[in-house]
Amino acid sequence: MRTIDTRGQQCPAPLIATKRALKETKKGDSFKVLTDNKTSLENISRFLKDNKTEFSVEEAAGVWTITVTKISVNVTLNNAENYCTTEVPHFSQGDFIIVFSSDKMGEGDSELGHLLMANFIKAIKDLEILPKKMVFYNNGVKLGTVDSPVFEHLREIEKMGVGLFLCATCAKYYSLEEKIKVGSLSNMYEIAQVMASASNILKP
Repeated sequence: MRTIDTRGQQCPAPLIATKRALKETKKGDSFKVLTDNKTSLENISRFLKDNKTEFSVEEAAGVWTITVTKISVNVTLNNAENYCTTEVPHFSQGDFIIVFSSDKMGEGDSELGHLLMANFIKAIKDLEILPKKMVFYNNGVKLGTVDSPVFEHLREIEKMGVGLFLCATCAKYYSLEEKIKVGSLSNMYEIAQVMASASNILKP
């Protein structure tokens, strides 16, 4: 049985992974979703109930295992992001996203560009109004690797409820698929949807 491991991820990443798995699963087949976040468990449960999908939940050592069975080929698959709730109520989210096409900021000296990008991402955590989502493509996916200088900052931003979407094609091109441990790897259609639905797009 296929297992989708979303431990360490925050909404909407677990929901998007669940939605994708449900779409790819054949009628009558099952898959499992792992999460260590109670809010994500509740959001996924509501999403599955609204889409009339059978599931069961087991908990062990702070990890919930959701076993999902696709009983119909006619699944509505409502927008997963609509089910997200943030765990950081003292922050609010604006209707804007930030896109990163590079791992450095601006033109000119490369070392300075990397420093500016690191400082920019650190500053996002202190904004009173957080972005709804952050998108990473081309060289920008390098920011999401475990050896990136901003990796821990991105994990904190994700925990604040900001969705992180990284281009899967770009990660494969740079052979970074195993090193990306934050957010969710997304196809270009999904990234285009995220960008098209935003009122404002910022690009450092």
